[in-house]
Amino acid sequence: MTSFVSAEWIQHGGLVALGVVFFVGALVFLPRPPVCIVGGLLFGFVAFPVALVGSTFGAVVAFLVSRYLFRSQFVRIIERRPNWKLMVNAIDAEGWRFLGLLRLASPVPGSASNYLFGLTGIRLGPYIGATLFGSTPQVLAFVYLGAASRMAVDAQSVSTTKLIFTLAGCALSVLAIGLITRRVRSQLALSLADQGR
Repeated sequence: MTSFVSAEWIQHGGLVALGVVFFVGALVFLPRPPVCIVGGLLFGFVAFPVALVGSTFGAVVAFLVSRYLFRSQFVRIIERRPNWKLMVNAIDAEGWRFLGLLRLASPVPGSASNYLFGLTGIRLGPYIGATLFGSTPQVLAFVYLGAASRMAVDAQSVSTTKLIFTLAGCALSVLAIGLITRRVRSQLALSLADQGR
């Protein structure tokens, strides 16, 4: 009984720590895919909501910091980067739908884009929704990849059929995300080109 309680507390503590890593990763330049894979490898599919909530919460804090604390400094930064300025203008013109697409396949690293989006005119509610739903496919795919790897490592306790279906599902998920990302990037490039004219 004591060891069960200890293992449960360790699991919960690990998930809290994982959530903190995702939160901090949204504020600094920490790539999210490897952390998702490690989270899936260590905790399985339960890492998915933790990763999604932690990274969304961090993205909201970065958005608010950019909008209300360091706006003038970030405005000076985007003045030197025309593509970033085009993105801000495109979000102002298109709203949360464009932001959701950028969450799927942004040409700007995730942490930088969190601050960049604070310079747009988008309201906080639509920003949270677009961030949460736009980030879901990638987070799910990479956590799934980690969880499938965990299952493959622990293959003795899993039937061969279940392992094969899990790995096949993982491969298809990563392929689908790759294809969607490529398609979205081409659409974003066209939209940004239109904004630049």
